[in-house]
Amino acid sequence: MMRHFGFVLVVALFSPILHAAQVTKVKGRSALINLQGTPASPGDTFYALDGGKKKALIRISKIKGDKAIGRIEKGNATAGMALSSASGGGGGSSSGSHASRDSGSRSNYSGGSSSSPSGRSYWGGMLGYGMDTMSVKVNHFTTGEYFGNASLSGSGFSAKALFDYELFPQVWFRGLGGLEMFNVAGDSICGSGNAQPCDAKIMYLSADFVGRYLFSMGMYRPWIGFGVSLMFPASKSATALSSESIGTTNVLAPQGGVDIFLSPTMYIPISIEYGMLPKSDEVDAKWMAVRVGMAVPF
Repeated sequence: MMRHFGFVLVVALFSPILHAAQVTKVKGRSALINLQGTPASPGDTFYALDGGKKKALIRISKIKGDKAIGRIEKGNATAGMALSSASGGGGGSSSGSHASRDSGSRSNYSGGSSSSPSGRSYWGGMLGYGMDTMSVKVNHFTTGEYFGNASLSGSGFSAKALFDYELFPQVWFRGLGGLEMFNVAGDSICGSGNAQPCDAKIMYLSADFVGRYLFSMGMYRPWIGFGVSLMFPASKSATALSSESIGTTNVLAPQGGVDIFLSPTMYIPISIEYGMLPKSDEVDAKWMAVRVGMAVPF
């Protein structure tokens, strides 16, 4: 009888440990979890424990069988960490109760979770400086025949609003909208008598769409990406080509950069891009631009 009682007592004491949910893999801010029979529903929150200390807060986003995928909301988790419910022992806790528990327990994280950004959307603005180049074929001002090539260069500025949004862990969308200046000048073989300086000064209204892959999800986030811009001329003047030929256009722009978080709710976005306007037999225009700004949660 005593042996039977002792066996039951051991099982009762240690079964929660033997069958506790556990982190099996971490990639970026996503964690693969083996529930091992632990009741859970999408939206439930769990603490990731290391030696009994809370290291991270994980919110369940998807469950399939005894496996689950969670987002690391706060702190840092590693494979092998056990999970303990942070939502009162089961699904169905309201988002308000989640928030109150989360905020009330931040001081308990030994992993410094209070300084880890977890937002999924941000907005702000960026200022840019571009080094512009253009190669253009110049025609004779009277006969219209080919006269020579002009190599033009210059610089322009930009000012744009920014919107960043997380599509998937480490895959983000960036939208930009505002003013983009293209400004070049060069050889004096244009205009009347083919003796005027060749130039092109265009102010575009620009809408930029950028896909980005982030290499990390911490306070320092380097990334690479590719963007497409739609450009609408707001003002224009040129001697290197006819003003009538300057219309709505598009730009393809491979780019990269880094987001540097100053706090969990503010970061400095920095980007470098190589913009390529559509090339024709007469004109080839490009730019190299550097942009810097500020962003906060949306």
